[in-house]
Amino acid sequence: GCTQRQYAYDDVVRCMKSPRTTSVGQYALFIGDSTVRDKFFAWARLVDVDVDGDAKVHSDITVRWPGEAGIAALFVWDPYLKGEVAQQVLHGAYNETLEQPRLVLLGAGAWHLRYANESGGIVNWRRTMDGVVQRLAESRRDGAAPIADHVYLSPVAPVVPDKLSPERLATLDPAAITWMNAYMQAAELPVFSSWTDMARARPLETTDGLHYSAGLERAAVNLLLNRVCNRDTIDPHPPMRTTCCFEYPAPGSFVRWYAAATLTALALLVAHSRWATIPRIVPSAATLRQLLVFGGILLIMFVCDRTPLFEKLHKHYIAWVFTAMLALATVGGAATWSADKSEAFLGRAQTDEWKGWMQIVILAYHAMNASGVSGIYNPVRVLVAMYLFMTGYGHCCFFYAKRDYGLQRLTAVLLRTNVLAIALAYVMGTSYMDYYFAPLSSAWVLIVWATMRVAPAANYTHLAWAKLAASAVIMCLINGLHLWPFALLERLGVMWSAREWEFRFGTDIYIVYVGMAVALVRLQYGSQLLVHPRWPQLVRWSVPASILGLVLYFYFELTRASKFEYNKWHPYVSPLPVLCFIVLRNANAYLRSHSSAMFRAAGLISLELFIAQFHLFLAADTKAILVLVDSRLWFVNFGVTAFVFVGLCQALGSASGTITAWLMAKVSVDAPAVDIPMSELPVAADRPRALDRLASDPPLLARMASLPIFDSLALRWVIGLFALVLLNNYYD
Repeated sequence: GCTQRQYAYDDVVRCMKSPRTTSVGQYALFIGDSTVRDKFFAWARLVDVDVDGDAKVHSDITVRWPGEAGIAALFVWDPYLKGEVAQQVLHGAYNETLEQPRLVLLGAGAWHLRYANESGGIVNWRRTMDGVVQRLAESRRDGAAPIADHVYLSPVAPVVPDKLSPERLATLDPAAITWMNAYMQAAELPVFSSWTDMARARPLETTDGLHYSAGLERAAVNLLLNRVCNRDTIDPHPPMRTTCCFEYPAPGSFVRWYAAATLTALALLVAHSRWATIPRIVPSAATLRQLLVFGGILLIMFVCDRTPLFEKLHKHYIAWVFTAMLALATVGGAATWSADKSEAFLGRAQTDEWKGWMQIVILAYHAMNASGVSGIYNPVRVLVAMYLFMTGYGHCCFFYAKRDYGLQRLTAVLLRTNVLAIALAYVMGTSYMDYYFAPLSSAWVLIVWATMRVAPAANYTHLAWAKLAASAVIMCLINGLHLWPFALLERLGVMWSAREWEFRFGTDIYIVYVGMAVALVRLQYGSQLLVHPRWPQLVRWSVPASILGLVLYFYFELTRASKFEYNKWHPYVSPLPVLCFIVLRNANAYLRSHSSAMFRAAGLISLELFIAQFHLFLAADTKAILVLVDSRLWFVNFGVTAFVFVGLCQALGSASGTITAWLMAKVSVDAPAVDIPMSELPVAADRPRALDRLASDPPLLARMASLPIFDSLALRWVIGLFALVLLNNYYD
């Protein structure tokens, strides 16, 4: 299995007029009977949609490039391949009247059966095919006149006997057609045998038993175009969304260096078990194991999605399969429903469960290509808003309660969020922005931090609401007036799509502030609300009001003309279903104190599930299905792939946490070889001790690492960003 490119006019032009062609003419030549003519019309409609498929019968047809005199496609009626043009083409005897084409498609057989007395039947057809075999062999010899860049034969079209007319039924023997196609394959003719499989699989696509629908012929010609044109139309750089008739490029230098680094981690891990003393600059054995796991899984993802080792299949939306996936997940979640230790509003277990079931829905949504269904796309947009609501709510609660605005926690959060996305961007040759949730979440973490960090004393007064309003206005102006620093990034060689970012950011620009507002209400006024005399009445009416709110939301989103129209409304309507869900999920003590263990487990690795799906659960950067077993066993493959995917994501989650702690650690000559959490120490206070160390005996690297200047998180930020910019330019 593989994924095809869906060809359009511009692609055909780029293919037929490619500078790589050795042909004189920039057109496709079709010679044969009415089944070949059907494919000619499918090709011609890519060039000119107004081509009349019923205008001419048993005659030659020419289609020219729009606005040009040059021929785009030519059909020659010759059901026996004995005509002058067919012989001229097979002998490569081109002239000013007939230029050498880029592509030649020949087809015959149906008329040999239909008019056996006139044509000589299968015997004459076989002689014709033997002659084609001979001419193709001669054209491949050195110095021989080439026929075209590409020469293919159309198989004899399979028939549907029940739909044939009596005359055709008496002559078009299915067994004879099967033998003829097998003979062409045995003679090693370049036959598009997949067309036979397509026709046999779609008997309902024919009304007369011989000629198939325009849609099926369009699909057949698209397959031909993939074979002929992919080399000229597909960008050889990632993402590889077309895998049919495509040669994957060799791994780039960064991947080779990355693989070498992973092997180095393995060697150091082995050394840990054999050496008596380990240099302190070397990470601990536990860290090396996680580095090895992380590096190994990313290399597995590269093999899965950047090599032809595993097949990729197109995604198709099937309503009942999508429904079955969600039903199965619901049953699993309900079966693992259990009590928690806390009854807190939006407690940790509840938010983990929330993230878990949302990620499962998103995985099913991507796997089934449900984005084309507006009624599904719109609620999934709300799921993204729910994630961002939790970003605003959770971080606002932390800063309010802990009053910790230092770089240490902020850096740890950003590292944990981005380590996988950044590593994948370089290994897979993609853009960091492709894994949009990581940069989106990171940006909002920084915005929440900045909002709470400015005038922190105001967080505990009514001025906190003014700060939220000011922050929202500023971010709306930045996004609305296109003030993001993408021009500066381009100067640094970072090519991110400003339009895509502004869409992603703007679509959910208010929901984070809603989350912060809920946090402030709970923290500033929670105790007062609980003792308010009208609180029980408010709680009692909140449940039916929330149900009504969800009904109104779904009515609204289902009545939008398209998902594009809904996107305009989403920033304003998304808080409604989010808040309604929160009310219903926390409606009583029982619901607050219970959650689903399965969904909680998924929530703990929701970040890895979202990012790794691009290349492990799915393929071609989520545009295809990864095939680990036989592609014909769709459900078996889905189950096996999901099992492997979840297991590797669990390993990635653990490894990412360890790598984050390691990157936040410092190396000290006075400390054993373990990972030490780094604290932000003032550089000046430790400078005398650092100068004393310069005169001591430890190796240079260890002494450099022990300098307190490397304890500065701000400096590490600068060094890290500078290194990423250099890598981006060097491996672009």
